[in-house]
Amino acid sequence: MTGYVIRRLLLVPVTLFIISIIVFIFMRAIPGDAAVAKCGAAGSFDEQCFEAIREELGLNRSKPEQYLLWISDIVLRGDFGFSPLQRKHINDEIGPRVWNTAQVGLFSIAFTLLIGIPVGAVSAIRAGRPVDYVTRFLAVLGLSVPNFWIATLVVIFPAVWWGTRVAPDWVGWEEPWTHLQIILIPAFILALAGAATLARIVRSSMLEVLHSDYVRTARAKGLREYTVVMRHVFRTSVLPLFTLVGLQFSTVLGGSVYMEWIFNIPGMGRWVVEAVGQRDFIVIQGVVVFFGAWFLLITLIVDLAYAWIDPRIRY
Repeated sequence: MTGYVIRRLLLVPVTLFIISIIVFIFMRAIPGDAAVAKCGAAGSFDEQCFEAIREELGLNRSKPEQYLLWISDIVLRGDFGFSPLQRKHINDEIGPRVWNTAQVGLFSIAFTLLIGIPVGAVSAIRAGRPVDYVTRFLAVLGLSVPNFWIATLVVIFPAVWWGTRVAPDWVGWEEPWTHLQIILIPAFILALAGAATLARIVRSSMLEVLHSDYVRTARAKGLREYTVVMRHVFRTSVLPLFTLVGLQFSTVLGGSVYMEWIFNIPGMGRWVVEAVGQRDFIVIQGVVVFFGAWFLLITLIVDLAYAWIDPRIRY
């Protein structure tokens, strides 16, 4: 196990290095740059502004030189750079924005577990009955309907029908109820697809265990159905859930881009959208590398959790 962890940790910087090269190349492949976005279109183009911005951002240097300067600051000083367009240091912005995104993500994962596990378990225990068909239909519906479409309807319909705002202006925990209102709605919508997937996995895993020999033996011994399900069925079926929960973190990272924009949450996803519109390469590169490190850490934790839950697993 120790050797496996060491190998995985050694792969992290290599993977992040590859991610940094890919995102750097693709950012430079996009037509235009921050200087063009800042200094206007062709009709009102300011040449002096253009040259000044390119000089300030280092865009007049060669591409390899730009990359080396950027990656060396991250590796040697942990400095993701400064955005002259937003007049903000990226390191100062990452902390508060990560916390805002993490709040949505943690509540989303909590909703995923609270909805998906009971629905999947009930569907497995009552397989072939009406409640099973209803839960399976809801699971397919949750997977089929895009989250961003649901979020858009949740914001638009109350405003059109009742003249109320579902997504008020962002506030911190100084106003707990308003803050929870802002956080919980997008978290719940973001959890729908994950809960539907989780319910289907729980159902299939539990059905497989329910028909096993040792479960029939447990029932033959006279154990209560609750004890059979919780101790012998659910506990054995829980292993695949860790993979799904780990993947849910990546879903949160991707979903935060449009959820934060729709619900006006100042998190990492909205920051990326704003940076793309401004061609702010420094912000985009820093956020993508940070997201990559986040995902690598989560996958490592999930892999280690496998071995902790099931000692038979060896790496």
